[in-house]
Order: sequence, then structure tokens, then C-alpha cells
Amino acid sequence: MGGAERIAINIAKSTSGVEYHMVEVVRGCSEFTEGFIDEMKNNGIVYHRSNIKNNKLAIILFPIRFRKLLNLIKPDVIHTHTEMPDLALYLCHLLMPWKLKGVKIVRTLHNTLLWDKWKGIGNRVEKYMIKKKANVSNSLMISAMYQKEYGPDNNLRLIYNGFDASTQEEYDFIKPGRINVLFAGRFVPQKGINTMVETILAVNSEKLYFHIAGKGELEDVIRNALGNRENVSIVPPIYNLARFLGSFDYVWIPSVHEGLNSLSIEASLNRTPVIINDIEGLNETVPPNYQLKVTDNSVEEYKELFRQIENTDASVFVDDLYDYAKNHFSLHVMQQKYEEMYEEA
Repeated sequence: MGGAERIAINIAKSTSGVEYHMVEVVRGCSEFTEGFIDEMKNNGIVYHRSNIKNNKLAIILFPIRFRKLLNLIKPDVIHTHTEMPDLALYLCHLLMPWKLKGVKIVRTLHNTLLWDKWKGIGNRVEKYMIKKKANVSNSLMISAMYQKEYGPDNNLRLIYNGFDASTQEEYDFIKPGRINVLFAGRFVPQKGINTMVETILAVNSEKLYFHIAGKGELEDVIRNALGNRENVSIVPPIYNLARFLGSFDYVWIPSVHEGLNSLSIEASLNRTPVIINDIEGLNETVPPNYQLKVTDNSVEEYKELFRQIENTDASVFVDDLYDYAKNHFSLHVMQQKYEEMYEEA
């Protein structure tokens, strides 16, 4: 459970009168799962858990389970997020198309790269989604990549992800008197881990303190390089991170490719400036003339930015960032646009 589930829950928090049900395809077992479930309960969202933890088995058996849910819920709309639910729904279409007759399909694209493991069957799923006019992109970059892969005539819409500022809590491990910089994300190459490590090793400053939160395949790389440094802490992913973002001075996002980065938007809405790699998708989350971004994940440019922020109050970057995020990534507007799509014939 992660960013896509967060957007699904944000949509389902709408108070417009739509009845939302969240259906889990593969049983979540992450440290975030119980928090997501509690959040849905507290917001009156009906949640249907899976009993199967294996990805492939859960997808294969999903039509049996989903047939019962279709009889129970009788949905007018099915909205899918990410490839596993997309594939599970497509399998239902193949095995029992009559059960989906008259049901509108909506599908949100969260990533620039799709079906990296199941390309052949992914192409079939995409033909189905295009025929159903189901596709919604949440960034210009995702739209461009999708159209490059699957052609320009694919009935693709754009609805930006929506967020609200969060009630803030104090993060217990902030270092007083230091400039606290947060990196939070999966420890995978996409997130610019090698650049992050190289930059921290190259920055020689007693003022800066780096909080690194996450997990993934490159965790040993991070711990081996940075685990003994006085100005670095490495912790597991932080559930509902948005509530702590105001505690940090900066959020650092050195990703090498992104869709629409939720963390950047949430940081801006909670008045914490971001330091980013200037790539499509990620740069959609900040004003065009934003200062704290680098080209091609340049370590030298990051080093220069960190030198600058040592002598600059972070508040000088906040107002423009906050206004931009508030105007472009409204939670209410996102909910409204999806619900208008649900109502279309």
C-alpha cells in the first residue's frame, strides 16, 4: 500500500453522497496497512479485504471472489489503480463479461512506466482500457509517456491528484539547531539513491542533518555508505508522513523519473520547501521559476544548493510553493472531476 492507495482514499473521502467501496486484490501486509484500514473506517469507507498474499494467485482467483462482491455491491462504476487491480479486472472481463455489462470503468495511471514485467498481457489490458475510455492520467508526463507507448488516440484524460494540508504533529527526531532535510521514498534506483548518497558524502557541513526514511533493495548501499555518519539517520517508512512534514526544513526528492510526485505536493501544502531534480512530472509540482531544482541530478548543483540554504531562511521559498500547490492540486477539484466522470454514460 502506498501512493496509489492514498489517492484512492482521498477520492473516497468525498462527501458528495457517492457510496465508495475499497476492494483489495492482494492482502496488504505492510507497516502502512492497518493505518490505511483505520483511516477508511474513520471516514465511513467500506473496505473488502483479500485473504491471499501471493500476487499471482490473488489475481487468478480474484474473479471468483469479485463475482460475489458484484452481486453484493452492484456497482455503477469500478475505479482501478495500478497494474494488479487493472489485470484482475481484465480477467473478470474475460471470464464473465456479462457481470460487467453496464458498469462504467475508470482507471487512473500513476506511473510513467507500465507493465515492465508483464508486457504482453499488459498490451491487452491497455486495449481494453482504451476501448472503455477509462484512462485518467495524473500528470502531463504520464500522458506523454502513455501516448508514446500506446498511441495518441487513446481517450486519455488529465485529472491532477488532489491533497489537503494535514494537521501537523512534531517529528520526535528533529535535530534542534540544525537544518533538517528529509528524504522519504523507496530505496530503489528510480528514487536517485546513488545521487543522494554521493551528495551527502560530498557535503561537508555541520549545519545539515539528513533524515532518510524508507526501505528497498538499495538499503544496504545506503547503510554501508552513510550508516556511521553523525549527520544522517536511516529509519523505516513513516506512516502518514504528511502530518510530520512541517517539522522539517526541506524535503529532498532526487528521483530520476516520476509520475506526479505526491510527497512534493504534500510538502508544499504543509509549507515545507522541496529540493528536486528538474524532470518531467516532478517539475509539474512546483512553479516554473522555482529555484531549488537541479539539472540531470547533478551532484555539484545539489552541493551548491545545500551551501545556499545554509545561509537562507527556508521561509523565503514557502509562499509561492504553497500558493502553486493549493491552486493546482485541490482535493475537492479532484473529487469533483472524478465524480463527474462517474456520472457520464
